[in-house]
Amino acid sequence: MSIKRGVSFYSYQQAYYKGQYDLEGLIRTTSEVVGAEGIELLAEQTPVGSYPNPSDADVDKWFGWMDKYKTKPTCMDSFIDYLMFKGRVSTLKEQVQMMERDLRLAARLGFNVIRVLCPVRKEVVEASIPIAEYYNVKMGVEVHSPMMIHARWMEEYVDMFERSGSKHVGIIPDFGIFQKRPARKLLQDALKRGADEKALDYIVEAFENGTDIHRIIQELKQRNAGPQEMQVAMSLIRTRPSKPEELRDIAKYLLHFHGKFFEMDEYCSETSVDYETPIKIMKELGFNGYICSEYEGQRLYTGAEEADEVEQVRRHQVMLRKLIGE
Repeated sequence: MSIKRGVSFYSYQQAYYKGQYDLEGLIRTTSEVVGAEGIELLAEQTPVGSYPNPSDADVDKWFGWMDKYKTKPTCMDSFIDYLMFKGRVSTLKEQVQMMERDLRLAARLGFNVIRVLCPVRKEVVEASIPIAEYYNVKMGVEVHSPMMIHARWMEEYVDMFERSGSKHVGIIPDFGIFQKRPARKLLQDALKRGADEKALDYIVEAFENGTDIHRIIQELKQRNAGPQEMQVAMSLIRTRPSKPEELRDIAKYLLHFHGKFFEMDEYCSETSVDYETPIKIMKELGFNGYICSEYEGQRLYTGAEEADEVEQVRRHQVMLRKLIGE
């Protein structure tokens, strides 16, 4: 029983888009440069062959890469596009068919978990349980900010899990729900553009103390804060922190974790998200699964400046290794 480490290929989105790496290159880099074992795949964004129906040869190549680089499929991200049809929402039957498409592909590629986006209705997940059981792939509903662990939607999902009695449904928390402050780079760039340091200090301190972000924004308006200060505050508008202790309440349903992060500093510490406390609790719970690094700091870079995605993920893995106690 142990916490294992992997990487979501969402972390490498720019490098892949610009053609700096192909799929094999991402797998090789994850193993040989970053030092992680698990592979979390976005099958639409970084497809194996032709999504959603790769050839048998493409699937064989995929497993060949897993063997060659000593990596393992951990989680495949599923996207139920309920707004794909003009003028209407996809029906329950259509959405279940999309879920079956992803469950079938996950099974072919060796994934035993898929990530289900939090906006997906619980009725879709419930109707898909027999399909998940057939393919022996678990569906993990993502808890992603602004969603919270203790919220009505999550309670309704847990009630459904209990009612179904199935072992093929569960929860995938995203570490973004443990964000405690704006990323350091965001604050530093705001200062370079003329932001008032005292105003930024107020935002950080108030948010860390649990003040609702809307109250923070209202206070900034009353102080006649400028656009730079408001931009920092608005970066938190969809952030609703959950308490790491609340993981204990959903322990039996924890399948996988998204290691969301925005900036790793030169000491391999995340500058805005609490990792130490949740991982301590995960160890106490005996969680046996993967945390997959999910870098989303690319959006902090503007103009000609670019994020070093691989280095950021490598630093994140160094931190995980330390906190897990490898």
